[in-house]
Amino acid sequence: MRFHPVQTPTVDIYAKLATGCSMTYESSAPGEIEFTLGGRVDGAIMLTFTDTALQQFLTLATTAINENPTTASSNGTVTASGHTTA
Repeated sequence: MRFHPVQTPTVDIYAKLATGCSMTYESSAPGEIEFTLGGRVDGAIMLTFTDTALQQFLTLATTAINENPTTASSNGTVTASGHTTA
């Protein structure tokens, strides 16, 4: 009999958030914040961030806004240390 290690499943989700999309948050556990995007009628996506991950996401989002992506296509990443790279 051959043993296969258990793999962690992954799911890719694409969502477009537009003006008027319901967005709420709550503290789901100490050091974590859960965001709910959308609602019961139109479907929802829930994202849970640790404090550090949320700070990294805010750094990336701030960089994206400051680069004004409405006039040019761009992308960037955030490193594990929280630094943004182009």
